[in-house]
Amino acid sequence: MIFSFTIATVLLALTPQQSPSTQPLCDQALGHYRAKDYTSALNTASQAVQRDAGDAACQHIYGLSLAAIGRYSEAEQHLNRAITLKPTVGNYHYDLGFVLYQQKKYEGSVPVLKRAVELDGENLMARFLLGRTYVSAHRSLLLGNFSKLALEQLNYVAQKNPRFPTLHYHIGLIYLNDGAVEKALQELQLEIQYQPSNAQARVALAELQLKKGELEGAMEQLQLAQKAAPSISLVYYTLAKAYREQGQLDKAIEAGEKSVRLDATSADAHYLLGQLYRENGQTDRALQELDLFKRYQTVNP
Repeated sequence: MIFSFTIATVLLALTPQQSPSTQPLCDQALGHYRAKDYTSALNTASQAVQRDAGDAACQHIYGLSLAAIGRYSEAEQHLNRAITLKPTVGNYHYDLGFVLYQQKKYEGSVPVLKRAVELDGENLMARFLLGRTYVSAHRSLLLGNFSKLALEQLNYVAQKNPRFPTLHYHIGLIYLNDGAVEKALQELQLEIQYQPSNAQARVALAELQLKKGELEGAMEQLQLAQKAAPSISLVYYTLAKAYREQGQLDKAIEAGEKSVRLDATSADAHYLLGQLYRENGQTDRALQELDLFKRYQTVNP
């Protein structure tokens, strides 16, 4: 995942008005955070906040440190406190939006990220995450025009930085959802051009090629995806479908079996493997996979 907190900008928030007794502690906490020593960052930031709860920058780094160790509820409280103290610092809004997004609190994330973009229109991370959040939240927020809203943000990022990691992949998925297959193909190809190691983009492109009957091209993309991400279940799941289309049932079963080994809770992978076993005359195994499909379909609908 390419998302990250805007730690590089925390220094900008350490203003001259900051308490002399807290600034060294905030600086230390920031250094620990950058070194990924989150426990030390948390302890140091906690000391700073205890000394001066009205210091926005210290509240911010404390919130980020809490989020880094998974204490999201507390992180939200302190990031909100930082925003209350300094409501015009766009990065505070972005980081809170990111914490909410991590927890799949998409409804809450949308207005926070919108405010981050309003405060700093050149924060491409905020625009990118807002675009993705529109897609994730469209059902709960009843956004009938979510594609338009998302593309507005993502296309802005593309204009400013066409090489932004995973950008064209996500634009492609939106076009694919809207049925604009050729536009989706173009975006996925751009993603692979800029980010050759993006296995997800290669798998998505291979899926489209399979639907178009372009088996050779699909296999090429999947083999490259396998090299880039040899431990990703989705790669082998799609490889199994491609081998099935080619009539190579043994290879399809081998790929399907690896897919479920890598992700034993994937209902789709168990269903496909069950179908492959059935086609190969392995009825008992097919029934076992069907049972697993039903189990995990209930757990992960």
